[in-house]
Amino acid sequence: MKSKEIHDHFTKLKQQRKDFYNSSYVNLDRAWSRPFPEKWSIGETLYHLVLMIRLFRRFSSVYIPILLPVAHVRKKRGYKIEMHNIYETYHQDHKKAMNAPFLIKPPAGLEEKWSINDVQSLLEHETDKLMANLDNIEQDLAGQIYYPDPVAEYPNLIQCIHLLAIHEQHHFKLTKKYLAS
Repeated sequence: MKSKEIHDHFTKLKQQRKDFYNSSYVNLDRAWSRPFPEKWSIGETLYHLVLMIRLFRRFSSVYIPILLPVAHVRKKRGYKIEMHNIYETYHQDHKKAMNAPFLIKPPAGLEEKWSINDVQSLLEHETDKLMANLDNIEQDLAGQIYYPDPVAEYPNLIQCIHLLAIHEQHHFKLTKKYLAS
């Protein structure tokens, strides 16, 4: 990968998943059981993460080529390489969790269509496809491709990958908290 920072964020993301799957709180045999009626199961949570990465990958496959000429012009400018946790900030400011947009909400009946191993494989597959799409983007260019996300304060591509890792860790923490209750 040409961008060390993007590579590092993907490495962190994959390590977080490994830690989550190996956590004593996570019983993948009960992956489709909801800890509370209104909270997602492990399987639903992982499928939400699949949908998130898939949406970002698909949007980026169109968006990045459009923004690359602008990034080339701006590539000597500075850029940020990390994100703050917008999910914690939102919760502190609004005293409630951020709602998932309908595009990334897991549909009903997932447990009838997918095994938890299938969902885990799908998550890895989507992540690998995203990594392959970003493999040849130089870091100075990635730092100048800004996404139209006002909630995240218009992050650049590097920050978006970090935000994917933050998003996953956010869900892993919540899931462990619910399972420990």
